Amino acid sequence: MKQNKLFLVVLFCSFMLFSNLLSAQLMAVESKDTLNGKPKFKARLIGRLKLNGIYDIKGNLNGNSSFLIHNNDVSGLDIPAFSMDMRQSQLRFVSTIQLNNGKELKSMLEADFEGANNTSQFRLRHAYIQYENWTVGQTWSNFGDSSLWPAPLLDWDGPTGMVLSRRIQIRYTGHFKENGHTAFELSAETMEPRRLYDYTLSPTNGVDYAPSRLPDVVAGIRYAFDNGGFMKLAGLYRSIAYDSQNIAAGATEFDFDSQDAGGITGIMSIFFRKKSGLVNNLQAQWTIGKGISDYFLAVGGSGLDGFARSDFSGKLDLMPVHAGFISYQRYWDKKFNTMLMTSYNHFYDGGGTLAGWDKMTNYQFTLNVSYDFFDFLTLGIEPQIGYKELQYSDGSKQGANAVRINFGMLFNF
Repeated sequence: MKQNKLFLVVLFCSFMLFSNLLSAQLMAVESKDTLNGKPKFKARLIGRLKLNGIYDIKGNLNGNSSFLIHNNDVSGLDIPAFSMDMRQSQLRFVSTIQLNNGKELKSMLEADFEGANNTSQFRLRHAYIQYENWTVGQTWSNFGDSSLWPAPLLDWDGPTGMVLSRRIQIRYTGHFKENGHTAFELSAETMEPRRLYDYTLSPTNGVDYAPSRLPDVVAGIRYAFDNGGFMKLAGLYRSIAYDSQNIAAGATEFDFDSQDAGGITGIMSIFFRKKSGLVNNLQAQWTIGKGISDYFLAVGGSGLDGFARSDFSGKLDLMPVHAGFISYQRYWDKKFNTMLMTSYNHFYDGGGTLAGWDKMTNYQFTLNVSYDFFDFLTLGIEPQIGYKELQYSDGSKQGANAVRINFGMLFNF
């Protein structure tokens, strides 16, 4: 009862504090001299404050600020908890430079305070430049789409079955016809060395880390609707490297080895415009592949790309997975909107590896209720329910629920 009262008090105080602000500031500069009829240089500094509140009712999510249902304790251990942070507050610097050839050079630098291990360390999110059809730098992977996001979601790791990952990349985007609806996207991508591959290491079983010798390659085709929605189909190829030592055969040294991985994802976003001018949005994605868990935003970093075999052969078995989500956002008036989202992922063929299970399935259900008090201030509440199930080689199963309430504030300046 005391925890429930504390939650209501915090939500009310957040509303009273920020609803008194009367205007949001957008800081922008531009040069006085012009080129091509536009300022030679213009830039904006954009900020966002995000209050992230969490009230865990059931389950054990290991203190994660995101609803990472795949980390839930299947033994049924419940650890109720309450926390708040401002780590997802962001700073974004965007600029546009006019060139003598009539083209534009655009750049974006964005950071937040979402450091490792739930710390408030300054962290780079995006850093890239764009010139005509080329994008170079760190931004959302081509194996996914930056426009695909359940808009009011307070849990910024997103659905458990959604492909969305920041990658250092070189990308080319072209259109089949000038100003046409259909575009093709080709990219070479890689992750930072600290999380280059997401398999679970086990030197004692003959599998250790090895640096990559090839980038990931992604190809996609995207069709844009006139109302702003789109469909996309993308394919991914990876060569996952590791050091192998066949301990069972008496090997004493590690040798370089690799496994081919990849997958296919399909994406859809449809907008429904009402006569009142309000826009509702339906989004969906479905993905299948092997050794691609690092591309799922909510799952990456969990060691689920693959596991060493338990027979000490020094082989890495990549984990097959299929996953997806669907969400629907509805505006009831200009300020009040709700969203329903359901998502899942299913990892399988873990038998004979150090995974300890044959199959793992995670389900997630989210309801979001948001209210825009001003154009720059949004308050929301977000109940979430999840279920994790493990299946073992003898056919037995073990699973547990998790229940959480997120609440938050977004203030743009």
